[in-house]
Amino acid sequence: MVARRATIRDVAALAAVSHQTVSRVINGQTSVADDTRRRVLDAIEQLGYVPSPMARGLISNRTHTLGMVTADVSDGFFARAVAGAELEARRRNYYLIVGSVEETPDDGEGTGYLRLMLERRVEGLILARPGVVFEGEHLRGAASAGIPLVSIGSLALDGFTSVDVDNRRGGFDATTHLLELGHRSIATIVGPRDWPSADARLSGYRDALLEAGIAAAPELVERGVDWGLESGRAATDRLLASGVPFTAIFAQSDLIALGAIRRLRLEGLSVPNDVSIVGYDDVPIAAYVDPPLTTVHQPMREVGEYAAGLILERIAGNEPDSGPHLLPASLVVRQSTAPPPA
Repeated sequence: MVARRATIRDVAALAAVSHQTVSRVINGQTSVADDTRRRVLDAIEQLGYVPSPMARGLISNRTHTLGMVTADVSDGFFARAVAGAELEARRRNYYLIVGSVEETPDDGEGTGYLRLMLERRVEGLILARPGVVFEGEHLRGAASAGIPLVSIGSLALDGFTSVDVDNRRGGFDATTHLLELGHRSIATIVGPRDWPSADARLSGYRDALLEAGIAAAPELVERGVDWGLESGRAATDRLLASGVPFTAIFAQSDLIALGAIRRLRLEGLSVPNDVSIVGYDDVPIAAYVDPPLTTVHQPMREVGEYAAGLILERIAGNEPDSGPHLLPASLVVRQSTAPPPA
């Protein structure tokens, strides 16, 4: 038989006060005498009473809840951002509700989750949907309700604050590292077309070549259909088939880089003795592959923390800079890069 959970009226009866007094104690109001407050707190502890967040929200018009709409949370990229946002929310006594959206807003799922978040009376929203553009009408409900909204992960929304990694600088640093090793014929495998971060990294690649006085060769730029292993393998196959010589590849994701390494080895080429490879993301496995992968670390946990912090500052009545806020990426040098062969 399941034991009945204690209610606010059980606490009131044990403490010999009204349930309104118990409610005032729970909500931290100062209009309760110290001895009465102690009696109520003792009764709460004795009964193991847990206040209902929903009930407290109805009384105070506050739910202390943030919402986060993201893509597949099993993906490490998003999981780190979710973990960071949850940590920052918990630091400030807030909860985080996460909704995973795999379809585009046109299919209804994205807007449905936004409506669900609003119905749950969240006090702020974080959108982490790279590659999918939420139009203004999708966010009108949040805006009209005065709910602060922050987007992360290359999702730029007019009129809303965004937090992201400085992908252009990350692409610049990756390419500059290869240039400093002495490479002059550097190929790049770009991410999918509908991701703004892919174009930003490509711009950084071109900036570095321009600064070094090297003309960017269009035939050394290949674009993947996604960020995965097969995209890296197929793009490297096209680079090899073109016949244009190259001694290094800047791959815009670690998985693309691993696919490229696989294809180069099938060709009998060694990494880094014949071709150097730089990835992007710094996924956990990057340090354990053979050779350990030089890559650009994305601070996604910090991005999630920063986004949640901006929202909580606005809830507190402060007005942080509307941004965009770009957090620095950092180059991690391992053993997949070396000077070009003589």
